[in-house]
Amino acid sequence: MFKHAVTGALLVSAGVILSGTAQAQSLNLTQPSYTHFSGGVSETSSGNRGFTLDGEYEFGHKFFMTGTYRQIRQRFSDGSSFNESLIDVGVGRYFNVYDRTTLDASVSLGHYALSSNVFSSDGSPFYTLNSGIRQRHDAFEYRLGYRYIDMDGYDSTHGAVASAYFYFTPQTAIGVHFNDVYSRSTWSFGMRFLF
Repeated sequence: MFKHAVTGALLVSAGVILSGTAQAQSLNLTQPSYTHFSGGVSETSSGNRGFTLDGEYEFGHKFFMTGTYRQIRQRFSDGSSFNESLIDVGVGRYFNVYDRTTLDASVSLGHYALSSNVFSSDGSPFYTLNSGIRQRHDAFEYRLGYRYIDMDGYDSTHGAVASAYFYFTPQTAIGVHFNDVYSRSTWSFGMRFLF
């Protein structure tokens, strides 16, 4: 059923992209977004599926807040199941380094649990250090970043994060997000809304 939902979402998205291409070409989008909300379906490298919600909100002069929530609830044919949830909240600042290009740095605190209850008492708190470069090119926005994470009960780790979004209206985009940081690689596909 998940595969059918993803296939349907891809077909609808392709139609929206094609219908919005002419409009998007006329957009003058010159600054990467630091005020948006995104949601999408996600899948890990081990085949577990779920959803991800994340957002950023710019305040003050080039400061921004970040937040991410991810949940995976997978039932298998043998009757077993796998649950995982994560919440992550932080603050950062970005710098204009070139036309349409920014460099950002942030720190965050979070909680990870092998449960559908992200605040489960058997979960693990963590903190992260993050940096990345973003570029806006007309209707496209890209980000390539680095994330370090230190989680109680686990070895510290680090890895790459990347995303690409296509804005088919000035406030609405479709895109993909990838990270290779937490317990396994995770990708998500979904929508972004600027506000």
